[in-house]
Amino acid sequence: MSVNTQHHLVCDPEPGDVVHIEPGTHLEVKFRRRGLGLSRWQVEDRPSYLVPLQEEDHDFSFLVFSAGETAQRALRLVRSRPDRPGFGEVRDLTVLVTS
Repeated sequence: MSVNTQHHLVCDPEPGDVVHIEPGTHLEVKFRRRGLGLSRWQVEDRPSYLVPLQEEDHDFSFLVFSAGETAQRALRLVRSRPDRPGFGEVRDLTVLVTS
């Protein structure tokens, strides 16, 4: 059996960015590390058609499935610091699945 998985990399997405991607694609989202700070990124919300493969402090990867009949939702990533209350930054990345 042959598997042809495409790879799509998004580095430091801006708030409101939109990505057009095909089902079966491996989506990677990476954030630049800013010095030796304590900030960490985490997934706050994700559409059900993005299946997490890896979640680290600044790097995330997902396998993209067909969105089907569900409404397109944003992948919400937030940056926080353990020594400060609340969130520092929020990035919403809309992943539009095309066929």
